[in-house]
Amino acid sequence: MGSFDIELVVSKLKAKRKIFVSEADLQLELAWLIKDEYPNAKVRLEYCPVFDSNMHIDILVVLDSKWIPIELKYKTKGCFKNIDNETYNLKNHSAKDVNCYLYLKDIQRIEKIRENVSDFAEGYTMFVTNELSYTKKPRKLNCVYKEFSLENGIIKNGILDWSKEASTGTKKNCENPIELKSNYVMNWNIYSKIDDTNTGTFLYLINKIAK
Repeated sequence: MGSFDIELVVSKLKAKRKIFVSEADLQLELAWLIKDEYPNAKVRLEYCPVFDSNMHIDILVVLDSKWIPIELKYKTKGCFKNIDNETYNLKNHSAKDVNCYLYLKDIQRIEKIRENVSDFAEGYTMFVTNELSYTKKPRKLNCVYKEFSLENGIIKNGILDWSKEASTGTKKNCENPIELKSNYVMNWNIYSKIDDTNTGTFLYLINKIAK
């Protein structure tokens, strides 16, 4: 199989776009650049695999008949930004606890693909945000989502669950524990610097799910 280099694709994405309107906007741009870099690859959006009719893979790259699924998260702090005469009205995605859970669920989802697809090569999850608190430890010692925290440098593995104090409302549609088969380090890097405000720096996190 030809080597797939996610960091190369992301470096080209960073050069092309500093900011995105939405997660769908990020998905489209990333898929476009992957197709440019790997013209022989099949690139599919929202692909539904045969083994799970409820699963939709954000981006599925098929390179030399091998699967490379990619799951994305784009969670922003509400703000207006003007870049190259284009105004971006970014939504405020609160519920940091749930967003952390959903990112780890993305990793779990790709591990499930690995288990069910013989042609699985590798997979990736990517999180882009201008909410810098994702990179930091929870402030409260009894934080209900402590096991899902994506703080910089932390390693995630095994069974991860809400604390007993987590309310039914907090856990709605996210009740089940996350179980990760491998170890994943949360290493955040700067994606772009728009301005010096508390919403002007975008960070990104990538995790590789190996075969």
